[in-house]
Amino acid sequence: MPFKLTENAADLNQALYEVTHGLYVLTAASARRLNGQCLDALMQVTSTPPRVAIGVNVRSLTHEMIEQSGAFVVNVLNREDPSVADRIRHFGFQSGRTVDKFAGIPYELGTNGAPILPAAKAFYECRVVPGMRFDLGTHTLFVASVERAGTRPEGEPLTYNEYRKTMRRRTG
Repeated sequence: MPFKLTENAADLNQALYEVTHGLYVLTAASARRLNGQCLDALMQVTSTPPRVAIGVNVRSLTHEMIEQSGAFVVNVLNREDPSVADRIRHFGFQSGRTVDKFAGIPYELGTNGAPILPAAKAFYECRVVPGMRFDLGTHTLFVASVERAGTRPEGEPLTYNEYRKTMRRRTG
């Protein structure tokens, strides 16, 4: 079967859904306030030193907090967690500007001050590398050192493609 070729922006975005990656909850803290949002733009960029890059919308509260603090936590969602759909809905479908996303939500503060979700499959505490912040127009690409991480042997990371195909019906 031949490829369906396109140069149309909407179809190009649809084609990019074939890129596989995870779905995470990105958390940050600033001025004694906490926030979190869903994130699908994360990649490991170096192993020595361990560094990741994240793309964050410039209009988000989490973006502002990362700009102010230079720190964040990436919480890897566990697809086997029975409440993962609720977690996605909570952190992904409302704004931290109008809702305190951590009211009534269990968490612990990481060493960098950002929240770690106890139900996560893994977490990465990160600090933005000075000079490694790139303006992409609608988003900022932050390159950060992973300073501390925690993993669990049980569970499986949730992929964004899996969310789009199965869980989106339950969260949307």
